[in-house]
Amino acid sequence: MSRQQDDAQRPIRQRSQTTLNPFHWRRGRVEAVPSPAAGPVVSPALSLEALIEALTPPAVPSLNYARALSTALSGRAPIPHLAILSPVVASLCSSESPVSLQVAGYDILASYWENSGSAVLTTADRLSCLSLFLDPTVPWSQELWEARFKALLALIHSGAETTGLEGQLLKVLRSWIEGAFQGLTQEHSSVDERPERQRSLEALTALLIALVGKPEFVSRLSADDTAGVLELWEGLLHRALLVPAEQVAFISPPASPSYDSRATSPQRVTIIHRRHQSSTSLSQLTPAKHPADLAVDAYLTYLSKRLKALAPTHLRTILPLLFRSLAFYATPLPRLSLDPHSPHQSPLEKRITEMLQMLVTGAYSTSCTVLMKQYFYPKSSDTRVAIQTTMGAVRTLRESTRRVLVNRLARSYISRSSSMTYTPSGAPTHLNLERGLMERAWSKDESASWDLIRFRRVLCSAIKAWVDRDIDLHPNAVGSPKEVVLYEVAAILKDLVQAYDEGGDAEEIDDEEIIAAGDILQELVDYVRSLKNHDGGRLPISLSATDTSSPLLSAISTLLSQDLRTTPLYPVLPSVILSIAEHLADSDTDELLKVMHIRQYLTPTSPLWLEYWGKILAMPGLFTSIRPLTRQRAMKELQAVWEFVNDIPGYRRPLAEIVYTFWKQHVSTDEAEDMVVTVVWRVLGDEVVLRTAEAQAHYGDGEEHRQEELQDDVLSFLIDAAQQKREDDDDTISVRTFDTQSPSPPSQLPSSVSSPMTPRGGTELLLGGSSKERESTIPSVMSLLSSFTSATSSRSQSQPRQASEQSAPVDSPVPQVPPTSSLPHTVGAVVSLVTIFSQLSFTPLILHQQNVDLAVRVFRILVDLLGTAGCVRAKLTCLQFLMRLRVDRDHRLYYTNADHDKDGHIHSLASLINRVGDASGGNHAGDADHVRLRARPQERVDRSRRPSRGRGGQPRADPSRSRSRAPRIIPVPPIVLKARDPIWSLPENLPFTVEDADTPSEGLTSYDPADPDKRLVLPFSKYLGKLIEIIQTEKEWEILSYVLVHLPTQLANKHILCGPRSGVAVAELLGVLCSGISEGKLAAHVERWPEGIISRDAHGLAYHTLTVLISYKPCFKDVQQHHHLVEVFLMGLSGQPSTIKCCLNALALSAFELQPSMTRYLSRILEKLSQIMTNPVMAIDIIDFLAIVGSIPALHANFTEADYKMVFGVALQYLHHHNHPDPSLTISWTLSQHMQIMSYYVVYIWFLAVKFPDRPRHVKFITRQLLLANKSTDEVDEPAEVCFDWLARYTYASADPRPASSMLNDIVTNPAVQQPQEAATSEKTWIVGHSVVTIRTLARRGWIEVLSRRASGLTKFLCRAENVPMIPLGDVDPDMPSVVASLVMDRGVHPPGFTSTRAKPRALSLEASDAGPIIHHLHETLAHADQGADESLRPDPITGYVWSGTAPSQRRKEVSIDPGYFALQLAPYPDNIPVARGRIVTDTSKLASFTRMLDRTPVIDTHKIGIMYVAPGQVDETEILRNSHGSPAYSRFLAGLGRLINLRGQVDVYAGGLDPDEGDGEYAYAWWDDIGQILFHTATLMPSNIDERCTNKKRHIGNDFVRIIWNDSGTAYKFDTLATQFQFVNIVIEPHSRGAIAAFSNNVHESEYFKVVVQRAPGMTEFLPIGDFKLISAQNLPPLVRQLCLLADWFVSIFQHTQKDTIQEEMITNWRSRLQHIKRFRAQMGQPEMPPEPTEEGVTGQQYHRDFTTAY
Repeated sequence: MSRQQDDAQRPIRQRSQTTLNPFHWRRGRVEAVPSPAAGPVVSPALSLEALIEALTPPAVPSLNYARALSTALSGRAPIPHLAILSPVVASLCSSESPVSLQVAGYDILASYWENSGSAVLTTADRLSCLSLFLDPTVPWSQELWEARFKALLALIHSGAETTGLEGQLLKVLRSWIEGAFQGLTQEHSSVDERPERQRSLEALTALLIALVGKPEFVSRLSADDTAGVLELWEGLLHRALLVPAEQVAFISPPASPSYDSRATSPQRVTIIHRRHQSSTSLSQLTPAKHPADLAVDAYLTYLSKRLKALAPTHLRTILPLLFRSLAFYATPLPRLSLDPHSPHQSPLEKRITEMLQMLVTGAYSTSCTVLMKQYFYPKSSDTRVAIQTTMGAVRTLRESTRRVLVNRLARSYISRSSSMTYTPSGAPTHLNLERGLMERAWSKDESASWDLIRFRRVLCSAIKAWVDRDIDLHPNAVGSPKEVVLYEVAAILKDLVQAYDEGGDAEEIDDEEIIAAGDILQELVDYVRSLKNHDGGRLPISLSATDTSSPLLSAISTLLSQDLRTTPLYPVLPSVILSIAEHLADSDTDELLKVMHIRQYLTPTSPLWLEYWGKILAMPGLFTSIRPLTRQRAMKELQAVWEFVNDIPGYRRPLAEIVYTFWKQHVSTDEAEDMVVTVVWRVLGDEVVLRTAEAQAHYGDGEEHRQEELQDDVLSFLIDAAQQKREDDDDTISVRTFDTQSPSPPSQLPSSVSSPMTPRGGTELLLGGSSKERESTIPSVMSLLSSFTSATSSRSQSQPRQASEQSAPVDSPVPQVPPTSSLPHTVGAVVSLVTIFSQLSFTPLILHQQNVDLAVRVFRILVDLLGTAGCVRAKLTCLQFLMRLRVDRDHRLYYTNADHDKDGHIHSLASLINRVGDASGGNHAGDADHVRLRARPQERVDRSRRPSRGRGGQPRADPSRSRSRAPRIIPVPPIVLKARDPIWSLPENLPFTVEDADTPSEGLTSYDPADPDKRLVLPFSKYLGKLIEIIQTEKEWEILSYVLVHLPTQLANKHILCGPRSGVAVAELLGVLCSGISEGKLAAHVERWPEGIISRDAHGLAYHTLTVLISYKPCFKDVQQHHHLVEVFLMGLSGQPSTIKCCLNALALSAFELQPSMTRYLSRILEKLSQIMTNPVMAIDIIDFLAIVGSIPALHANFTEADYKMVFGVALQYLHHHNHPDPSLTISWTLSQHMQIMSYYVVYIWFLAVKFPDRPRHVKFITRQLLLANKSTDEVDEPAEVCFDWLARYTYASADPRPASSMLNDIVTNPAVQQPQEAATSEKTWIVGHSVVTIRTLARRGWIEVLSRRASGLTKFLCRAENVPMIPLGDVDPDMPSVVASLVMDRGVHPPGFTSTRAKPRALSLEASDAGPIIHHLHETLAHADQGADESLRPDPITGYVWSGTAPSQRRKEVSIDPGYFALQLAPYPDNIPVARGRIVTDTSKLASFTRMLDRTPVIDTHKIGIMYVAPGQVDETEILRNSHGSPAYSRFLAGLGRLINLRGQVDVYAGGLDPDEGDGEYAYAWWDDIGQILFHTATLMPSNIDERCTNKKRHIGNDFVRIIWNDSGTAYKFDTLATQFQFVNIVIEPHSRGAIAAFSNNVHESEYFKVVVQRAPGMTEFLPIGDFKLISAQNLPPLVRQLCLLADWFVSIFQHTQKDTIQEEMITNWRSRLQHIKRFRAQMGQPEMPPEPTEEGVTGQQYHRDFTTAY
C-alpha cells in the first residue's frame, strides 16, 4: 500500500482543549481520612467562626469541618479577613497533610477568593496565597490537581488579577505542567491516571496560553520569564517527541510517517509511533492522546499568539522544536499537482507547516534561513534529536521548493493553454482558467520562498556530514536511521524532476538548478557507495527495477533510472551514475554507455566528455570478467571517439593523456582484459605516432627537435609493461584462457571486485586540472556539431526506462556474451608497440628520416621482447606480428594478412601438432593427408616418469664397486610440470590489427643493394638471431612450436634476408638445426610437453625449415654444410611418416640443388628406402623420389650393380603390394593404379640408366621380382608382359622404339621409282609369340623390308640381299635407285623441294639422265654438312633449338645394337619353346585393319601440358591467354623445359593436336625420351589475333589435364581462373617475393630462385613431391617442372579415367593397348594346326617337319 493510501485510511487526530472556558470540573473520589486523635463530636451546624477555630492549629483538622468551611465561605458575605483563614489554609494545604485535607484546603481557598471582592484583598494577599502553590514536593496528583487549579483560577480571577503575580504565577504553572506531563512520558505510568493527566495538561497549558496572550500580562514579564516559558515548551516537546509508540499504552498516533524503514539493525532508533489496539476502547469523552499531540498542539497555539511578539533571538529555540514536530508528524507528500484540494494532511502537520511557512516567508525569513542551514547538520549528540531536527528542516525546505515548483507548473500550464487556444482567424481565445490558478502562477510570496539553488552547497555539505556521522562506530547500513534525512533530500530531487516532467517543453530548464540537483544527487550516491550488504560486499543497485530494500534506495534508484534521452537531469546524471558504477549490474552500465553514445556525452560536443571518459576508465571491475558487456561497449565507443578526434590535436591530446594516466596505474594491478581492450593500447600507440608526426610538421624535416616527453614516457611504459612478470607464467601454473562465458553472479558482483574504489578526486587527477582549464585549450565545439546526430530533446516524460529497454534485474542471470580470450597487460603493451611500428612503417610518415629511426627503434624493441617479454603470450604476440612481415622484390617491407598462408604450409605444419581448430579457415585439399601423416593418434601419454629437463632431473649414476660406505643417495622424485593449455591454434585470433596490411612501406626496407652500408634498414639478421636463440634455449613449447611452424613460410620470402649479416645468420640457423637434430639437442629445454607431443615432433617441424634452407645454399660457403644438410635428411627417413615424407621431398629437391652431396649419400638413401619400403603409405613419395633421381644421370653415374638392384627392388616391391593389397590399409584406387604405373616407369627409366653392356645382368633379377609379384595367379598379368617385352627391346640395344622416316626408305620403297617391267612388291606376315612379323621384298632389286610389331614398339629392318647383283652406273639399265640409296644411306639429307612422303605424298621421278645432278648435289650437301658440324656454335638459349620435319633420337644420342637384338625381333619370345615356330598368316583379310590400328597406337607414352604466362596485374583468363610473350626468366624456362619444334611436316614428335593450318602457330616446345613424349601447349607461341577471346588457345590449353602457370601477376593465382571442365592440376611458378617486375627486366637477383606450388582439384590426394611449396633455382626449375608434369599427367589421367576415383577401372597404357591388339589378332587367326603324327618310322617320319612350305 502506498503512503498516500495509508495516510487516507488513518483516522484524524482530535485537537487538544486549548480554551479555559468552559472547563469541565471532575472531582475524584476522596477517601475518608481518620482523625489522628479522637475528639469530641463536632456538630455539623457550627458557625463560620467555630469552624475556623476548629481548624486553626494546633487543633487537629477535621475533613468534615474543612468541607463545611469551604461550603460556608462560598455562600457567605462578607467573608472573614484573610489573616484569619491563613493558618487554616496553610495547615490544610501543607504537603504533610493527607491529600483529602489538602483538597479541602484548596477548596476553602477557592471559595474564599471567588466570593471576595477586589477592594478587600491586596496584591500582598494574593502573593501570600500564591505561595501555597509553590510547594515542589508534589508537582502533580490525580486527586489534588483539580482543586489546586480551581483555587489558582479563583486567586487570579481567571487571569484578571495577575498584577505583580506574573513571575510567580508562571513558575507555578510551569511546575504543574511539568508534573502533569511527566507521567505521560513515563514508560510505566498508570493507565487509569493518563486521562486525568491529559485533562490536567490541557487545562494548565490553556491557562498559560491565555495568560501570555494578554498584552498587559506579557508587558510585565521579564526576559527570563519569557525564556522560562520557551524552556518549558522545549522540555515538553523534547520529551514528547522522543516517546516511542511501544511505551504508551493508549495513544493517538500521528498520521502515517513519511519514512518507514523495513530494515532493522542493532543501532536503529525507532522514531515512529503507532496507535495501540486498545485505544479504541477508551471513552469518547476524553480520547487518549499521545503526549506529543498535547504538547505540539499547545505549543502551536502558544506560538500563534506570541510569535510576533517574541524577539528574533528566540528563533534558535523555536525552529528546532517546529522542525522536530514536523518530522514527527510528517506524512508522505503527494505528487505535485495544480489541484488545490490535495490529499488531507494531519491537522497538526498542517498547522506546523503553516507556522514554518509563515516564518520562512515573513519578517524572520533571513534569520530562519541562516538557522535552518545550521540545522541541516547533525548538531545534537542525541541521534534521534538530530535526525528529527534535520528532517524537519529539510521537509521545510522541501515544502518551500514545492510551492515554487507548483507555481512553475501553473505558469507552464497557462503557457501551453494559451499557445493552443486560437480562433480560426488566428486570434487568441478567452482562457477559461480558475482565479486560484492565476494566483498560484504568480504568487506574491514566491520571491520569499526558498529554492534548491540557494541551498546547494549547504545540502551537499550536510549530506556528507550525515554520511560521515558515527561511521567509525556504526558503519552505514541499509535502513539506518540517518536515511530518514537523506530520503527527504532525495525527495526534493524527485519533486524537481516531476515538475520538469509535468511542465513539458514549455518549462524552461534552469541549468544552475540542474547542476545543483546533480551535486546533491552525487552526495546521496556517495552514501550508497559506503553501504555494504550482509556479507560485507558492495550493495548492488539496479537501474532497471526499483529497489525496495529501503525508501532511500528506492528514491535514489528512481532518480538514477531516469531515461537519459528525456530526463532534465541529463547534463549531470551520467556523471552521477558513473560514480556508482561499481554497485550497478553489467547490463545497467552497458545501457548507460549506450545512451551516452546516443546523446553524444562521450564526444567533444559535451563539455564534460573528458570527465566522463575519466570515470568510465576508472570504473571498478571494467576490465574483469564481471563487466564484459560494459567493457565491449566502452571500448567500442572509445575507438569511435578516438577515430573522430584523431585529426584534432586539441581534443585528442587530453583524451590520450587521460587514457595514458589511467592505464599506467591500471597496469600495476593484476586484472586481466579481453581482446576488446586492445583499443586502449592502440590509443597509446596512435598518440606516439601522431605526436611524432605533429612534431615533425612543426619543426620541419631535417631540423633537430626534441621528442615530446609523453612519447618517451609511453615507450618506456610499454617496454616495462611488456616485460612485467606475470604469475600465470610460474612453472606450476597452467596458462588458462580468460573465460567470460560464466561471469560471477550479480549478487556477488560488488564484492568480487578486487581493485580498490577510485576516490572521487581520482577523476580530477586523471583530467590533469579543472574543467575550465581544460576547456580553455579546446577548440570550439560548434564546429563539430555537423558531424554528430543530435539526440531527442523531448522532456515530456522523464520516467524510468521502459521494460523493453531495461536490462535484466539484479537477480536475473547476466546476459551471455561471446567468449573472448584474455589479453594480459604484457600482450597489450606489445599490441601498442605493433601499432606504433605499423603506423610509422606503412604510411607516408616513413618518408621522414626521424620516423625511420623511430620505426627501427620500435622494431628492435619488438625483437628484444622475444627474449625479455614478461609472459609467454607477450612473446607469442611479438612472434605473431614479426613472423607476418614480408618484403617485396624491391626489399620494401609489408605486413601480410590475406596471403599470410596462401600456400597452406602453416596450416599443414600446425595440423601435425594438433593446432588446427575444427572451424579452420581456408580450403586445404591435403587435410586428409595431414591426418594420415600426423605424428601420432591422440592418446594419453604418461609423463610421470620423464623428469623435467633442466628442472631437477635425476642424473644417472653407475653403482660404485668400492667397499667403502658411501652415503646413500635418496632419489628425489622428478618435478612434473603441468602442461600449458594451448594459447595458439589455427585459425588465429590476433590481438592486433594492421590497417595498411599488404601495403609496401615507402621508406623502410630490409636491404639496399645500391647502398647497403649507409641507408638505415631493418636488422632482420638480429631478428633471425633471436629466433635461433629461441630454437636453442626456449623452454616453452608454445613459443618454440610457433616458430617452427611459421618460420619456413617466412624464410620462403628470400628477399627478407639479404646482405652479409643475414647470410651469416642463415648459415648459423642451418648449423643449429642440423646439429640439434643430429645430436638430439633440439627442443631439449622444453619443460612442459602437451599431451601426445614429444621432441621428435619438433624435429619433424624443423625438417620443413631445412627444406627451405636448401634455397639459401649460396650462404653456405663450406661444402660440408651441404653434406650435413643431406645427411640430416637421411636421418629423417627413420622418423615418423610425416617426417619421412618431408625428407623425401627435400631429398628430391636436393637432387637438383645439392647434386654433389646427393651423389655422396645416394647409396645410403637407397639402402634406407629399401628398409622402409614395406610401408605402403610412403609408396607414392618413394616412387616420385626414384623417378626424379633416375632422370638425373649425374647422380648415379658411379652406381654399382648392387645400387641398381636396390632401386629395382624398391620399385618392384610396390607391384607386390598392388597385386597383394593389405586389407587393413585403405588407399584410393587411383593412387594404387598410379603407383603401379609409376613403379614400371621407375624400372624403365633406371634400366635405361644402366650402362649398355651391364643391362643383361639385371634381367634375371627383374624377371624374378616380376614373377614373384604375379605368383598368386596362373598367368603373368599384362603390365608384366609389357615389361618383359620392353626389356627384350632395350637389353641389347638403345634404338628408338619406332623407326624414323628416311630418304633411303623413300627411294627404295617408293612405287614411282620402280621400272614397269619389275615385279610388284610381295609380302608375308607371321605371328611369332607376342609379335607380328611382316616381310616385304622387291624381287629384282634384292631389297628386303622386315617389320616386327611388338607391344613395346615397332622395329624395321631395310636391307639388300647381296646375292642379287646391283647393276652399276655405266652398264645397260643401271640400278639407279640402289645407287642413290647407297649414297644417302644413314644421312637423312633431302634435296631441295623434297618432302617426306608420309607427311605429304609426292611422286619422285628419277630418270637415268638425272643421276649426275643428284649425285653432285648430294656430295655438295654432305660436304657442307660435315664442315658445318665442326664450326657450328651453340644456339641461342632464349629461343632454343628448332626441330623441323622429323626429330629422330639419333640426333641426341649414340645408338648401340647387339646382334641379339636382331634375333630377338624375329624370335617367338616370350614363347621360348625350342620347337615353337611362327605361324604364317594365310587369311590376309584382317591383316590390313590390324596393322592400321596397331600402327596408330603410339609406341611410347604421350602427354600434353598447357603453359600460360600471367603478366603483372592480370587476373582475367582472356588477358592472360592473349599474352604473346613473357619475361626473360619465363623465356629461359621454356628453353630449358623442352625443344622448339616446327609443327609443319612433323611426323615423329607428338604434336598434341596442334595444326599450323588451323591457327595453332608454327612452333611448339616438346620433350621426349625413349619412354615418353611431352608436347607443351604454350599460349605465348600461339597466335592471339585470331579472335579476341582466344578461343583457339583455350581449346587446347583448357582441355589439358595439367597446366603450368608462370605467375608474374604479383597476386596469388586462383585455381579456377581458366574456366574449363578440366580443372585438375596447376603447377604455379611464381617469384618467392611479392611484387611486379619490369617488362624487360633481366635482373638475375630477381629470378635466381622461384617458388613452385601445386594446385589440386578438390578430392585429389597429394601425389607430388612438392608439398605446399618448394623453392628451386632458375637453373633447375625446368627439369623439376618437367618431371612434375610427367607424374601429374599420369595421375590425372587415371583420376579422370576412374571418374574422380569413384570407380575401380584399370588404366590401359599405350604399350598394354598394343599388346591387347596383338593378342586379339592372334586369337582371330585361330589355333595353330597341330602337326600330324608321323605315319612312318625313321627318317621318312620327318616329312612334315622337313616341309618348310607349311610354315613359310
